[in-house]
Amino acid sequence: MRPSAIPVRLAAAATLALLASASAPFAVSAAGAQSRACFRAMDWHGSTAGGPRDLYINVGMHEVWHFAMAQDCSGARTPGAVSIGDLVSGSNEICSGADLQITVQPLGGSNPVACIVKSIDRLSPEAVKALPRKVIPY
Repeated sequence: MRPSAIPVRLAAAATLALLASASAPFAVSAAGAQSRACFRAMDWHGSTAGGPRDLYINVGMHEVWHFAMAQDCSGARTPGAVSIGDLVSGSNEICSGADLQITVQPLGGSNPVACIVKSIDRLSPEAVKALPRKVIPY
């Protein structure tokens, strides 16, 4: 093997590792802090409402996340598909409701409504199966 081929192969391996990690949801932890689940806004692929305080988000095509609203969100009053705009406040990484600034509008509805996200949680496959079919976002 030529000596100049080694740096090229290392760079290619590093690029592949970076691309693989960029497309998957991840966990963030800091010294002295609890590990928390996060996902990237670009991995968000659809959303549904379960009621005025519950939104369900399809992340990475295989995960469902629950957004609990701080108060009733009239844009999410009717169960079913919704459109969410003004997604992220300052970062592509979503780890808590503080990372979001959203408006919600029922598909075919009139005006989007600003809603405050209190908390977000990734649902287990069992929890997703227990949801009514109409609110599963894929």
